[in-house]
Amino acid sequence: MSGSRTQISGRIGRIIAVHSCKGGVGKSTVAVGLARALQRQGRVVGLLDADIYGPSLPFLVAGLPTCEPEVSPNGRQVYPFVSEDGLTCQSFAFVARLWKRRLGEGSVVLQGSLIAELMAAMANHTKWGNLDDLVVDLPPGTGEVPMTLATAFPMDCAVVVTTAHKLAVVDTVKGVEMLQKLGVPVPALVQNMAVLRCSCGAEHRPFGPSAAAELQKRLPNASLLELPIAPDDSGLGGSLDADFDRLAKSLSAVDELLKKGGHTLPKETKQWSIPHWPTLMATAKLELK
Repeated sequence: MSGSRTQISGRIGRIIAVHSCKGGVGKSTVAVGLARALQRQGRVVGLLDADIYGPSLPFLVAGLPTCEPEVSPNGRQVYPFVSEDGLTCQSFAFVARLWKRRLGEGSVVLQGSLIAELMAAMANHTKWGNLDDLVVDLPPGTGEVPMTLATAFPMDCAVVVTTAHKLAVVDTVKGVEMLQKLGVPVPALVQNMAVLRCSCGAEHRPFGPSAAAELQKRLPNASLLELPIAPDDSGLGGSLDADFDRLAKSLSAVDELLKKGGHTLPKETKQWSIPHWPTLMATAKLELK
């Protein structure tokens, strides 16, 4: 990849990570719900689906194109898609389409050494434009990709998502420790799928009692939000709008810590070079299965 300079890809007020250490806790749904809630505040919002192992953005945001994303004339930047209501979206699911002409149909299998570089390139060299907020849906865990994004991409704060299940809480503590070591503040904890409200009026806790006490030992200053199971619309059809609005408002706790003037992307870094997307498409050691 060439190291020559590229044009500014975006000026962003806040970069908000959504993180979990256990898969299947509804992290991506929370990321989309949070992005929509920030839009309702009148903010200009982008959403980066950085979960390279299981990108879900195309299925959670309706009406996005199914074509390849556009690449800038100099080959250095890739353009995001914008939903009908103005949400700027980027996902590995979109970028992977750039390889389809070369490799045909199937699932892209990436060499481990390429994953971190590709994600840093996607984050920094998407043509974001000017955004008030960029919500980053991180992959679960404390592995190479979330660590890479945290060092190659400035994160102002993180929302941590878990369920009340003991196994999820144990892993969530590991994720909180990672964020604390990286100096990323956590203003909000989301205990997802905490309650199922029966039509008879009863409430059931399928994953056991609330883990709020255990979680707030680690993050005593974080707001704790419980989200119920929403069987009718999975929480993104409006039934949880008030809950996501509360989550969005909780982020104001870190506003005084924000970098004045926001962030200009790409972030200068010696570790990751500037991508030339046509070259990357032609030379990356990929296969489809």
